[in-house]
Amino acid sequence: MTATISSISDLLNISRQTYFSESRGRWVFRGHSNSQFKLVPSVGRNTHTSQSRQKYETSLFEIFCREAPGYIENYPENPWEQLALAQHHGLPTRLLDFTFNPLVALYFATLSDPMVDGELFALRSQTKASEDVLSKSPFDIRGPVKCYPNIVTARIRAQEGLFIACADVEKPLDEALRDTWRVERYIVPETAKKNILYELFRLGIHASSMFPDIDGLAARLKWQHAVAPPTPGPNNALQPTVPPPRRSSETEAELQR
Repeated sequence: MTATISSISDLLNISRQTYFSESRGRWVFRGHSNSQFKLVPSVGRNTHTSQSRQKYETSLFEIFCREAPGYIENYPENPWEQLALAQHHGLPTRLLDFTFNPLVALYFATLSDPMVDGELFALRSQTKASEDVLSKSPFDIRGPVKCYPNIVTARIRAQEGLFIACADVEKPLDEALRDTWRVERYIVPETAKKNILYELFRLGIHASSMFPDIDGLAARLKWQHAVAPPTPGPNNALQPTVPPPRRSSETEAELQR
């Protein structure tokens, strides 16, 4: 039976007992707003018209690398950094976003889909990719790889982000783990999402801190002016009951992750 996280206190208690007792980075975290979502990267779950999934991924990346330098100054030369940049600008890739911070993962587990349960994942992976692996193409890996990118976008820094690059892009990560890796998962009940999201806001985790740009600021202000502090009582429900704003910055981030 999957354990449940219904509050920030629940997550902190679990983290104190397990995740914070080991070095930072040994455990990394990811949140899904819908518990039915699988740990499959976006390039492995999107529909396409190419002859194969491989051709689809190759075409996306090659065209991005050819045209992106016209839009971005100091375009990186390293293919891993190029892939990270593409991921954070919405291109379907083989990367799954994870974070060192479990509260950030909880934010994404509660960000949207207010009528369904969310899910938080904790991945224990002892080692990051070696320099030998990172010197080769990310499309030649034979198993999942944990990589710490250079800060190619402000969102990586804000979200304390890192990536898991998947070798089999259509297979859920939890079914393709390395022998020394393991995943723990927690349900975030839909009834708890509003309160958790508000508590995270009061602790400084919200749209404009996770998405440090003008879209993130607008999304936070729109959401902030549609909610009130929790009402004391047995249900401790936020009033009025409204879903978080689905600004493009939030929706795209959720989908591309």
